[in-house]
Amino acid sequence: MKAVVLEETRQIAVREVQDAQMRETTDVLLRLTSTAICGTDLHFYEGRMRGIEGGIIGHEPLGIVDEVGTAVRNVKKGDRVTVPTHICCGFCAMCADGHTSACLTTNPGAAGAAYGYPNKGGYAGAQAQLLRVPLADANCLKLPGEPGDQWEDDFVLLADAFTTGYHATAIIDILPGDTVAVFGAGSVGLLAAYSARLRGAARVYVVDAIAERLEKAGELGAIPINFIEGDPVEQIRRAQAKWRSGPAFRQEAPLGGVTCAIDAIGFQARSKTDFSKEDPFWVMEAIAELINPAGRVAIIGVWPPKDPHAVEPASREGRLTVPWSKLFNKNASIIMGRDDDRRWNSKLRDMIITGAAKPSKVVTHRLPLDDAPSAFEKFDARQDGYIKVILKPD
Repeated sequence: MKAVVLEETRQIAVREVQDAQMRETTDVLLRLTSTAICGTDLHFYEGRMRGIEGGIIGHEPLGIVDEVGTAVRNVKKGDRVTVPTHICCGFCAMCADGHTSACLTTNPGAAGAAYGYPNKGGYAGAQAQLLRVPLADANCLKLPGEPGDQWEDDFVLLADAFTTGYHATAIIDILPGDTVAVFGAGSVGLLAAYSARLRGAARVYVVDAIAERLEKAGELGAIPINFIEGDPVEQIRRAQAKWRSGPAFRQEAPLGGVTCAIDAIGFQARSKTDFSKEDPFWVMEAIAELINPAGRVAIIGVWPPKDPHAVEPASREGRLTVPWSKLFNKNASIIMGRDDDRRWNSKLRDMIITGAAKPSKVVTHRLPLDDAPSAFEKFDARQDGYIKVILKPD
């Protein structure tokens, strides 16, 4: 089969590799019709999170079941399915509580497994023509329709991007009337903003510095904030002040920020003053400044255990200076971590089917699998409007 192989840092190749094979009676083989490139893949591509060099990359698959293990009961050959990025068993203590991203059996000795991801169980990635899906009954989400239909680009986002974006809004309970600041306008940040609107947020700000991403945020109903053009906290405060003017609003100064904030960037945040450099500190500092009293914060941007290439010594050891006193004195609530995809994907599937959600609005490029090397290069360089890329294996 053809597969996208991360050979070494910034070296992607499409290779003929051994076909994915069944290993257990609980497996299925999935013939992929779409597979997406995620911003997290760039951390591996850039060598910032190592461990899958020489292997297949990717963790956002959609396809048709091609072969079924004898112990599988919930799916059959020919079913259209997607599977969560985070591989789960469905029966361990974490899965039973709904925390499938921290499954205790799929990566023995650790909590959590994933396709094409370092230190997550050694499972082959999903940017290929075939994918082995372990524990298929727990992981396969059955879908209506046929390959290439009106839902193709929506359904592939159920593997990760849409579920992660929605997860950020759910864990901090974004409700009608909330005001939200999302830092980072990659596909996950954009889908977090989109999900906040789905949940009734009155105003959603999206902070980034790339014109195409900010334009896309505006298309989704958010207010774009370019952090290179000025302090994003002050920009949002000014916008909030204009919106909250008049006799219908209370004017207490401490309420000049937002009720909710989402960090969708993580450890590779770009500097506010020089986009060519990294600054892992400013996003949390901005959130601590901007959040209203009793505000809620979700951190979904990736933070690895260690980052040898970090610009700050503390970050190289997985530590970050955080303005805890400001957050504490505001009674802020902070929830962070990976999304429990299985908790959300069937609900979001149904929203797609009924037309209540259209996450494929963030998709900018649909390319053959053979174009993966150039797609990674342009995506990494933020060139030509590359925001969300879907590869077509056949």
